[in-house]
Order: sequence, then C-alpha cells, then structure tokens
Amino acid sequence: MTVLNYKCPCCGYIKETNFNPSRKIAELRRKRSKSTRKILKQVVSKITTNIPSENNLTKEFYFYQGISNISDAEVKHSVNMYINSNAFYKGKGFKYLTQIMLNQNKNKSKLKEYERRMIGKPPSVVKLKED
Repeated sequence: MTVLNYKCPCCGYIKETNFNPSRKIAELRRKRSKSTRKILKQVVSKITTNIPSENNLTKEFYFYQGISNISDAEVKHSVNMYINSNAFYKGKGFKYLTQIMLNQNKNKSKLKEYERRMIGKPPSVVKLKED
C-alpha cells in the first residue's frame, strides 16, 4: 500500500491520505499523566454515551488536539466542573468542555475575586502583645 502525503508549498502543511484518528488519540493520551488519562477517559465515556452526535472518533481527536497545550491541573479542574454541572445531560459536548478548559486560565483572576465576594475572606491574624 502506497501512502501519499501532499505538502503545501506555501505553509508546509502535510496532508496525510490515510488519517487514523485512533492512533493520534493514543499519542495525545500518552502525553498525559495516569490520573489525567483516567479522568479524561471517564468524561469522554460520559459524553459519547449521552450525546449520540458526539460519538465520533474524529470529534474525540479534535477534543484531545484542542486541549493538548493545557496543563494537567487545569484539565482536572475543568473536567470536575463539567461533571458536577451534568452538562453532558444537557447536550453540551466536546466543544463546550474544550472552551471551559481554554478559558479557565483567562478567567482565573476574576473567578477568584467573585469567589472572595461570595464566601468572604478569612479574618486577619491578630498578634497579641504579652505583658
């Protein structure tokens, strides 16, 4: 079997004719820690089970590709937020979760400020003078 790769003369993009999303997904998963892989597997399972239109390997690949530059801590926090809100029951799939992860870092300072307003801040430490 001959594999034909087409290369764009302008930008250098190489188009593969035999695109295999399963292999690419496995490569992107291997870059994550074990605990992150476990939580991503759970959320992908919930999305593909509850949203029939998202049950597609190509969409799953685009999801993993979209979050490839996000740290594991932000991924875990975002997935926990997504699961706790039960967004997969409302039809919000991979694109919604990807945007939560991408915007997590941008909104961090404002979220911290609003959380402080809702909960309040702890009382300040008072040092007592001894006589």
